[in-house]
Amino acid sequence: MAKPFEDTALYESWRDAKLSNFSTRLDNYLVEIKDPLKLSSTEFEKIRKTCGESSFCLIKIKEQSDYASVINKINSQLGLIDYDKHLYVKTNGLASITVSKKTDQSEFIPYTDRELGWHTDGYYNEEENRVRSFTLFCVNPSLSGGETSWVDHELIYIKLYEESRDIIEALCHPKAMTIPANIVNDKTLRPESTGPIFFNDHTSNALYMRYTQRKKNIQFHDSLEISQAVEALDKLLEDIDDIKFSHRFNRNEGLLTNNVLHKRTSFIDNPDQPRLLLRGRYFNRIN
Repeated sequence: MAKPFEDTALYESWRDAKLSNFSTRLDNYLVEIKDPLKLSSTEFEKIRKTCGESSFCLIKIKEQSDYASVINKINSQLGLIDYDKHLYVKTNGLASITVSKKTDQSEFIPYTDRELGWHTDGYYNEEENRVRSFTLFCVNPSLSGGETSWVDHELIYIKLYEESRDIIEALCHPKAMTIPANIVNDKTLRPESTGPIFFNDHTSNALYMRYTQRKKNIQFHDSLEISQAVEALDKLLEDIDDIKFSHRFNRNEGLLTNNVLHKRTSFIDNPDQPRLLLRGRYFNRIN
């Protein structure tokens, strides 16, 4: 995987354009969709442009009778068709993010009511199954809590680059982070995945990030430079109020992203109407 921005002039041009498009107003990233089965040209272009410039876009739709079908239709219109066939994904490509009572599924934090730390989706996937986008749509909110925070990983790259080129160099190391294989009963459900934390995706020629703050079963390359770089990254993530967004999604609201860094607070469920979000992970990019 190629290192991003080895040309300083190219980086500076990209950085200036990136920062000029940034806004702290969440409403500037919102697209209210009138007919999700047929996006208007204005809606389509704003979603495409916003995701291209800022790596995410918010959407809002009206009440629906079949949310899974509608979300799939929106996603397919945006070119999101090659979905990640990970554990617990349904045949339509969407996973139901809700508290699970199944023993094996509840071992995974997204299917609990617990806090979920900073991560990108599919950080454990091998290169040929790279998640380039994910969508998250709220069908039922929690009773309280469950706030989602996210930050454009490209802005994280800029902050670290401006702090020290050595940090970026270390985080771009081809063996910076390894996720061990997921083996159950001598069966490999997912192979080992080794790669950089920041990299230039050869398919889309875009800057991407693969990362998790979850340190259990995560192996970082044994070098002082990478150890210090990861420490600098985690320290930065504690103080990014100027570039991060936080929102407790309401019913009929969703997030479309080019796999931004995100996290979730713990929550309390409504026993009569448990929290339910529909999540899709795709090998395609929104642009």
